[in-house]
Amino acid sequence: MDEQTWLTTIDARAMLAARHPARSHGSADPQTRRPRMYLLACARRAWGRLPAVCRALVALAETYADAPDQLEPLRAAVAPVAEGLLHCDGAEGDLRALFSELMQLTDRVHEALAGATPAARANALDWDRGPPAEPFAPADWRGLAALVYLPFDTHTPTFAWVSRRFHSARLVREVYGNPYRPAPFDESWRSTDAVGVARRIHEARDFGAMPVLADALQEAGCDCDETLAHCRDLSQCHARGCWVLDRVIGLK
Repeated sequence: MDEQTWLTTIDARAMLAARHPARSHGSADPQTRRPRMYLLACARRAWGRLPAVCRALVALAETYADAPDQLEPLRAAVAPVAEGLLHCDGAEGDLRALFSELMQLTDRVHEALAGATPAARANALDWDRGPPAEPFAPADWRGLAALVYLPFDTHTPTFAWVSRRFHSARLVREVYGNPYRPAPFDESWRSTDAVGVARRIHEARDFGAMPVLADALQEAGCDCDETLAHCRDLSQCHARGCWVLDRVIGLK
Protein backbone atom coordinates (compact mmCIF):
# COMPACT_ATOMS: atom_id res chain seq x y z
CA MET A 1 0.00 0.00 0.00
CA ASP A 2 1.31 3.48 -0.85
CA GLU A 3 0.61 6.81 0.84
CA GLN A 4 -2.13 7.92 -1.56
CA THR A 5 -4.03 4.67 -1.11
CA TRP A 6 -3.69 4.97 2.67
CA LEU A 7 -5.20 8.44 2.60
CA THR A 8 -8.15 7.56 0.34
CA THR A 9 -9.08 3.90 0.76
CA ILE A 10 -12.17 2.76 2.64
CA ASP A 11 -10.75 -0.75 3.15
CA ALA A 12 -9.76 -0.72 6.81
CA ARG A 13 -8.67 -4.35 6.83
CA ALA A 14 -6.24 -3.72 3.96
CA MET A 15 -4.79 -0.76 5.87
CA LEU A 16 -4.33 -2.88 8.98
CA ALA A 17 -2.74 -5.67 6.93
CA ALA A 18 -0.24 -3.13 5.59
CA ARG A 19 0.72 -2.07 9.11
CA HIS A 20 0.65 -5.57 10.60
CA PRO A 21 1.70 -8.11 7.94
CA ALA A 22 0.72 -11.71 8.60
CA ARG A 23 3.37 -13.75 10.41
CA SER A 24 4.03 -17.45 10.30
CA HIS A 25 2.33 -19.58 12.93
CA GLY A 26 3.79 -19.01 16.38
CA SER A 27 5.69 -15.83 15.48
CA ALA A 28 3.04 -13.15 16.03
CA ASP A 29 4.27 -9.86 17.45
CA PRO A 30 3.14 -8.63 20.86
CA GLN A 31 0.10 -6.43 20.55
CA THR A 32 0.82 -2.71 20.91
CA ARG A 33 -1.34 0.27 21.82
CA ARG A 34 -2.51 1.27 18.35
CA PRO A 35 -4.35 -1.91 17.33
CA ARG A 36 -5.96 -2.04 20.75
CA MET A 37 -7.15 1.55 20.56
CA TYR A 38 -8.41 1.10 17.01
CA LEU A 39 -10.49 -1.94 17.97
CA LEU A 40 -11.84 -0.18 21.04
CA ALA A 41 -12.75 2.90 18.97
CA CYS A 42 -14.72 0.60 16.66
CA ALA A 43 -16.40 -0.94 19.72
CA ARG A 44 -17.33 2.53 20.98
CA ARG A 45 -18.82 3.29 17.56
CA ALA A 46 -21.04 0.20 18.02
CA TRP A 47 -21.80 1.07 21.68
CA GLY A 48 -25.56 1.09 21.17
CA ARG A 49 -25.43 -2.55 20.05
CA LEU A 50 -23.21 -3.84 22.86
CA PRO A 51 -24.84 -5.65 25.79
CA ALA A 52 -23.81 -4.75 29.33
CA VAL A 53 -21.01 -7.30 29.68
CA CYS A 54 -19.41 -6.01 26.47
CA ARG A 55 -19.64 -2.37 27.54
CA ALA A 56 -17.97 -3.20 30.86
CA LEU A 57 -15.17 -5.09 29.12
CA VAL A 58 -14.57 -2.24 26.65
CA ALA A 59 -14.17 0.25 29.52
CA LEU A 60 -11.75 -2.11 31.28
CA ALA A 61 -9.77 -2.71 28.08
CA GLU A 62 -9.42 1.04 27.47
CA THR A 63 -7.99 1.51 30.94
CA TYR A 64 -5.63 -1.44 30.52
CA ALA A 65 -4.42 -0.12 27.15
CA ASP A 66 -3.26 3.14 28.74
CA ALA A 67 -0.88 1.31 31.13
CA PRO A 68 -0.52 -2.33 29.99
CA ASP A 69 2.60 -3.13 32.03
CA GLN A 70 1.18 -1.72 35.23
CA LEU A 71 -2.30 -3.16 34.70
CA GLU A 72 -1.46 -6.65 33.43
CA PRO A 73 -3.27 -8.15 36.47
CA LEU A 74 -6.42 -6.42 35.25
CA ARG A 75 -6.11 -7.97 31.79
CA ALA A 76 -5.35 -11.40 33.24
CA ALA A 77 -8.39 -11.24 35.51
CA VAL A 78 -11.02 -10.32 32.94
CA ALA A 79 -9.62 -11.76 29.68
CA PRO A 80 -11.27 -15.17 30.27
CA VAL A 81 -14.67 -13.46 30.39
CA ALA A 82 -13.89 -11.64 27.14
CA GLU A 83 -12.82 -14.93 25.58
CA GLY A 84 -16.13 -16.41 26.67
CA LEU A 85 -17.85 -14.04 24.26
CA LEU A 86 -16.23 -15.89 21.37
CA HIS A 87 -17.57 -19.22 22.59
CA CYS A 88 -21.21 -18.24 22.86
CA ASP A 89 -23.84 -17.22 20.33
CA GLY A 90 -24.83 -13.95 21.98
CA ALA A 91 -27.94 -15.51 23.49
CA GLU A 92 -29.41 -13.53 26.38
CA GLY A 93 -28.79 -16.33 28.87
CA ASP A 94 -25.13 -16.66 27.88
CA LEU A 95 -24.59 -12.92 28.16
CA ARG A 96 -26.21 -12.80 31.59
CA ALA A 97 -23.96 -15.64 32.74
CA LEU A 98 -20.84 -13.87 31.48
CA PHE A 99 -21.92 -10.62 33.11
CA SER A 100 -22.41 -12.47 36.39
CA GLU A 101 -18.95 -14.00 36.01
CA LEU A 102 -17.45 -10.54 35.47
CA MET A 103 -19.25 -9.12 38.52
CA GLN A 104 -17.79 -11.93 40.63
CA LEU A 105 -14.36 -10.57 39.74
CA THR A 106 -15.11 -7.16 41.26
CA ASP A 107 -12.62 -7.57 44.11
CA ARG A 108 -9.82 -8.62 41.74
CA VAL A 109 -10.62 -5.71 39.41
CA HIS A 110 -10.47 -3.18 42.22
CA GLU A 111 -7.23 -4.70 43.49
CA ALA A 112 -5.71 -4.52 40.00
CA LEU A 113 -6.77 -0.86 39.70
CA ALA A 114 -5.34 0.12 43.10
CA GLY A 115 -2.24 1.71 41.57
CA ALA A 116 -4.03 3.43 38.70
CA THR A 117 -4.85 7.12 38.61
CA PRO A 118 -8.30 8.25 39.80
CA ALA A 119 -9.25 9.07 36.21
CA ALA A 120 -8.19 5.61 35.04
CA ARG A 121 -10.19 3.91 37.78
CA ALA A 122 -13.21 6.04 36.93
CA ASN A 123 -12.98 5.12 33.24
CA ALA A 124 -12.66 1.41 34.00
CA LEU A 125 -15.88 1.47 35.97
CA ASP A 126 -17.78 3.96 33.79
CA TRP A 127 -19.71 1.75 31.40
CA ASP A 128 -23.28 1.57 32.70
CA ARG A 129 -24.65 4.55 30.83
CA GLY A 130 -26.71 5.16 27.76
CA PRO A 131 -29.84 3.34 26.62
CA PRO A 132 -30.14 -0.45 26.69
CA ALA A 133 -28.45 -2.25 23.85
CA GLU A 134 -30.35 -2.48 20.60
CA PRO A 135 -31.14 -5.96 19.29
CA PHE A 136 -28.44 -7.31 16.99
CA ALA A 137 -28.70 -9.89 14.25
CA PRO A 138 -27.14 -13.28 15.06
CA ALA A 139 -24.89 -12.82 12.02
CA ASP A 140 -23.40 -9.71 13.68
CA TRP A 141 -22.52 -11.34 16.98
CA ARG A 142 -19.13 -12.80 16.02
CA GLY A 143 -17.89 -9.42 14.82
CA LEU A 144 -19.08 -7.66 17.97
CA ALA A 145 -17.58 -10.35 20.21
CA ALA A 146 -14.23 -10.09 18.41
CA LEU A 147 -14.16 -6.29 18.81
CA VAL A 148 -14.44 -6.73 22.57
CA TYR A 149 -12.15 -9.75 22.96
CA LEU A 150 -9.22 -8.87 20.70
CA PRO A 151 -7.95 -5.86 22.73
CA PHE A 152 -7.24 -8.33 25.55
CA ASP A 153 -5.14 -10.56 23.29
CA THR A 154 -1.42 -10.35 24.04
CA HIS A 155 -0.45 -10.71 20.35
CA THR A 156 -1.29 -8.67 17.29
CA PRO A 157 -4.83 -9.80 16.53
CA THR A 158 -6.42 -11.34 13.47
CA PHE A 159 -8.42 -8.33 12.30
CA ALA A 160 -10.41 -10.48 9.87
CA TRP A 161 -12.27 -11.88 12.88
CA VAL A 162 -14.12 -8.56 12.87
CA SER A 163 -16.55 -8.33 9.96
CA ARG A 164 -16.05 -5.44 7.56
CA ARG A 165 -19.23 -3.69 8.73
CA PHE A 166 -17.62 -2.98 12.09
CA HIS A 167 -14.31 -1.69 10.69
CA SER A 168 -13.66 1.96 9.81
CA ALA A 169 -10.90 3.35 7.58
CA ARG A 170 -11.46 6.78 9.15
CA LEU A 171 -10.74 5.34 12.59
CA VAL A 172 -7.60 3.61 11.29
CA ARG A 173 -6.33 7.01 10.14
CA GLU A 174 -7.45 8.59 13.43
CA VAL A 175 -5.32 6.18 15.44
CA TYR A 176 -2.37 5.51 13.10
CA GLY A 177 -2.13 8.93 11.44
CA ASN A 178 -0.11 8.88 8.22
CA PRO A 179 2.63 6.27 8.73
CA TYR A 180 4.09 7.04 5.29
CA ARG A 181 4.80 10.65 6.28
CA PRO A 182 4.54 11.02 10.05
CA ALA A 183 3.88 14.55 11.23
CA PRO A 184 6.84 16.05 13.10
CA PHE A 185 6.44 16.59 16.82
CA ASP A 186 8.67 18.68 19.07
CA GLU A 187 8.69 17.83 22.77
CA SER A 188 8.65 21.56 23.54
CA TRP A 189 5.05 21.63 22.30
CA ARG A 190 4.05 19.54 25.31
CA SER A 191 3.39 22.60 27.46
CA THR A 192 1.55 22.27 30.77
CA ASP A 193 -1.52 23.80 29.14
CA ALA A 194 -1.42 21.54 26.07
CA VAL A 195 -0.93 18.36 28.11
CA GLY A 196 -3.71 19.37 30.50
CA VAL A 197 -6.17 20.01 27.67
CA ALA A 198 -5.21 16.73 25.95
CA ARG A 199 -5.69 14.75 29.17
CA ARG A 200 -9.11 16.28 29.78
CA ILE A 201 -10.20 15.42 26.24
CA HIS A 202 -8.85 11.88 26.58
CA GLU A 203 -10.41 11.22 29.97
CA ALA A 204 -13.82 12.78 29.26
CA ARG A 205 -13.99 11.91 25.54
CA ASP A 206 -14.71 15.61 25.01
CA PHE A 207 -13.55 15.67 21.39
CA GLY A 208 -15.42 18.90 20.75
CA ALA A 209 -12.53 20.55 22.61
CA MET A 210 -9.94 19.47 20.04
CA PRO A 211 -9.75 23.04 18.58
CA VAL A 212 -8.83 24.23 22.09
CA LEU A 213 -5.93 21.77 22.02
CA ALA A 214 -4.84 23.23 18.67
CA ASP A 215 -4.74 26.69 20.24
CA ALA A 216 -2.70 25.41 23.19
CA LEU A 217 -0.25 23.65 20.89
CA GLN A 218 0.12 26.72 18.72
CA GLU A 219 0.79 28.87 21.78
CA ALA A 220 3.51 26.37 22.73
CA GLY A 221 5.16 26.90 19.34
CA CYS A 222 3.60 24.11 17.24
CA ASP A 223 3.82 25.03 13.56
CA CYS A 224 2.86 21.63 12.12
CA ASP A 225 -0.06 22.29 9.79
CA GLU A 226 -1.13 18.63 9.76
CA THR A 227 -1.35 18.45 13.56
CA LEU A 228 -3.22 21.73 13.92
CA ALA A 229 -5.59 20.94 11.05
CA HIS A 230 -6.39 17.52 12.54
CA CYS A 231 -7.43 19.20 15.79
CA ARG A 232 -9.46 21.95 14.16
CA ASP A 233 -11.31 19.88 11.55
CA LEU A 234 -14.71 19.30 13.12
CA SER A 235 -15.49 16.64 10.50
CA GLN A 236 -12.73 14.41 11.88
CA CYS A 237 -13.75 11.08 13.41
CA HIS A 238 -12.02 11.53 16.79
CA ALA A 239 -11.59 8.78 19.37
CA ARG A 240 -9.44 7.73 22.28
CA GLY A 241 -6.13 6.72 20.74
CA CYS A 242 -6.09 9.78 18.43
CA TRP A 243 -2.51 10.11 17.16
CA VAL A 244 -2.34 13.77 18.23
CA LEU A 245 -3.73 13.18 21.73
CA ASP A 246 -1.40 10.24 22.33
CA ARG A 247 1.63 12.27 21.27
CA VAL A 248 0.76 15.21 23.49
CA ILE A 249 -0.06 13.04 26.52
CA GLY A 250 2.91 10.76 25.88
CA LEU A 251 0.99 7.48 25.50
CA LYS A 252 2.68 4.78 23.43
